[in-house]
Order: sequence, then structure tokens, then C-alpha cells
Amino acid sequence: MKASDPIPAAIPRTRSPRIPSFVWLLTVACALLSAFLFFNAYRSQGDLIEIEFEQGFGLQTMDSLRFRGIEIGRVEKIELRESHPGILVSVRLAPKAREVVTDGTIFWIVRPTVSLEAVRGLETIVGPKYMAMEPGRSETHRSIRFQGLEAPPAITPREGAIEIVLDAKKRYGLDSGAPIHHRGFRIGDVLSVGLASDARSVIVRCAIDPEYHELVRSNSQFWVRSGVRFDLGLSGLKFEADSLGQILVGGVEFATPDAPGPVATTGSRFVLHDAPVDEWLQWQPSLPYGVLWDRMQQQSPTSHRVAVRWKQKSFGFTVQRQRVGWALLLDDSSMICRSDLLAVPTDALDGSLVMEVSGLTQTSFEPTSTTALSGGVEMARVLLSQPLDPATNPFPSRNVDASRSTNDLTDVLIVGPDASRGILVDRNRLDLPSRSDVSAESAVRKMGWTIRNGLQISKELDGAPVVSLPSGDWIGFLCFDGDQAWITKKP
Repeated sequence: MKASDPIPAAIPRTRSPRIPSFVWLLTVACALLSAFLFFNAYRSQGDLIEIEFEQGFGLQTMDSLRFRGIEIGRVEKIELRESHPGILVSVRLAPKAREVVTDGTIFWIVRPTVSLEAVRGLETIVGPKYMAMEPGRSETHRSIRFQGLEAPPAITPREGAIEIVLDAKKRYGLDSGAPIHHRGFRIGDVLSVGLASDARSVIVRCAIDPEYHELVRSNSQFWVRSGVRFDLGLSGLKFEADSLGQILVGGVEFATPDAPGPVATTGSRFVLHDAPVDEWLQWQPSLPYGVLWDRMQQQSPTSHRVAVRWKQKSFGFTVQRQRVGWALLLDDSSMICRSDLLAVPTDALDGSLVMEVSGLTQTSFEPTSTTALSGGVEMARVLLSQPLDPATNPFPSRNVDASRSTNDLTDVLIVGPDASRGILVDRNRLDLPSRSDVSAESAVRKMGWTIRNGLQISKELDGAPVVSLPSGDWIGFLCFDGDQAWITKKP
């Protein structure tokens, strides 16, 4: 470049705005996403509650809190209490678990113990401990600190259960939670065991579940069930054992006589025997319960005792004769019964014939109609001259006139004078032989429903009405052929 050459002039250039790099944009986006996820996780996590215990029993962080077998929380922290000995357990609840943790909720640590809970808690021997809970009765959720129990809570009877009392000579190893069995099925629990106020016996309070309480009658017999039984006979030594829980905590068994008494109520007292009498093990009463009992209460009619009386001459003397049986009163002021109940000898004195139904004398009782049933039996329908009080629980006449076929086996109810004396017969205890099975000597019995042997039915109920429990329709009458009970039915 020469000295005479002009100096080049600077040309200004406008600088374009700097565009942020992609790396910075990605960094900002990640930060915002992390903040959103953290806020969302914080907002969705469950509440933190604290529970005080005297002992930890090996509980560790991350052990679960369960309600009815479902995990609803986890232990976050375990520390010693500052004010007095004990531990403070912090539990993080699942998001929606706060709804069941109400004020007054009780907590306890499940662990193996020698009680009924030992059977339920055996999994904690090889697995982690866990906490269980039972919600309080309050509907508020303000409390965040609770006092835990050192042992599982006492069993609370279910709504509708009845509580009975057993009086025993000694404890027999029973404890709260021991089962009460009927024919091997658990139908209740022992609530508590303690000395009587005079220390002369042991009082065992029991709860019978609501769906089974009709099985316990006023004359039921209770005894201790150990869970292990030995029987030494001609065939050798027999050994029977129940479940592990039954062996550990024992239990109570009961039986009811073939003629059961009224249903037991709350406060009923029984003697607890140390062993059953052989006779008790042979009892096989018909005991409707639960839904069947409710259906019986709604559909079951009442059998009414009928006495037909007349006078006749015998060796020159006038004597009173009578025939008794059962009838079903209908809502149209009539009644139905077996026609043989109304049969009267031809030598009955004129004007001496009367019929008494539930204490009311009927002077006119000529059958208005008869219906042939199986086995040569007839049903007679009588219009009463003295209608009974409607409070006598009349049976709907439409259920008598129903034309539904009775060839299919069904659960039936032999109607007694009251609901507690009615006999429910399961369809599996009935036989309906075909006509080819009918023999001359037993045609009467075999053309009806035969009740299999084993069900004890008193002959006092001979002639009692029989209804179908599912439909409530009248089927026929109970009859006897010697000692064999059978049911005559509509053809």
C-alpha cells in the first residue's frame, strides 16, 4: 500500500440479535418439567400421620399399613419419643386413604402371638411386620397423631348379632376370638372370658353372627371343642384334628335337640360342658336360618288345631268321642284339611256333632268342595259358620288354588302351630318315585313325596299342611305310613 493511497473508510454493519442456542432451550424446558412433576407429585401424595407406640416389635421403615388386607400407607420414619419412653411412627398414607383414617381410628402392630391373632399373623414370622387399623366412628378427619394399641382390639360383634353367656367350670384355654361351631361351620366368636363376680365359675361372653343366630335355641347344649379328638374302638385308635387355629385356641361347639325350643335372644345363658353327651351328637333337627328364616317369617302360615266331637252309645251308655287334626285357615273365611278328619261314624247321635277350631265352636262344617290328592287322600274345604279373628294369620286362598305343578322337588315347610315349630325339609331329603315303583302295599305312600329317614318328625303333626317355601303355595298334607313320613300332593 502506497502512502498516497487513501485510507479505506470503515463501513458500519448492523449486528443481528443473538438467537439462544438449542441447548439452553432444552435446559429451561427440563427445569420447567421437573418443577411441574415435583409439584404434581407433592400435591398427589397422601397425608403424613404419626402414631405413638410403647413398643416397636421389630417394625421398620417402608413396612406397610394395611386395612382389610389392602396396603394404604408406608412407614416413613421411626424415632424415639422425647417426652416419655416409647416410639413415634410416621406413616405416609396413600392419596385416598385419608378417607378411612378418621378421628378415633385405632392402630396396632401385627405380630405372631399365642392367640387367634397368632394364626392370622403367622406370615410376620418370615415376612415383614406390618400395621393394621380399624376406622373410628367419627366422620371427621382432623387428627394427625394417634395412640396405637399394644395388642389387637377386642372383637366387636357384628350388627344384628346376638350375645349369649356361657357358664363354665373353668377357662378350658378359651380366649377372645375363639370360634363357635355348629356341625363344623363357624357361626360366631368368643368375645371375652373372665371370672364370675363370685369367682365360682368362668363367664364366657359370645356373639352369634346375625345370619346364624336362629340356630341357637333355648334348649341348645354347648361344650368345649379342643380341635384334637381321639377315639379308641374295636377298629383301633382314630385321630382327628382341625385347623391349626382350632388346635391353638380351642373353641366351642353346640347342638340343638330334635324338638328345638324358641330362638335364643341376647342375654340368654347356657352351661358350657367339658365334653358332649353321645345323645347330643345324634340330634338332627330342622333349623331354618338366615334368608330361609326370614322367608319363613314372611310366608309361613299357622296350623290350627281342629277337634271334631260327637256322642254315641256304647254298652248302653252315652260316651263322648273326638278326632283331632290340623287345618289351614284361609282369608275367605274357609279352611282346608284332610277329609278324613271330618269323617264321623254312622252311629253318632243326632245333634251331637260339633267342631272346634282354635277355641271357637263351629256348628256347621259340611265340606263345600273336595279335591283328590295323591295316594288316595282328599282335601276338604269348609266354610266356617263362626269366622275367626283376622289376627289368626289366615292363609291366602289364591295360594291354595294355584295350579302350579308339584312334580318338581322343592324345599317345603311342614306348617306347625307357630313359626318355631314348623319343619323345613330340604328338597334333597325328598324322593318322588315314578308310578312304576308303586307297589300294592305301599301305594299310598309312594305316590307322594317320601321323606327320607333321618329327619325326626313327630306324629303329632300328622295331617299338617305343607307349603312350598320358594313360592308360598299350598302343596298338600303330611301323612304317615307306619313310621314313614310322606307328603301327599296335588296331582
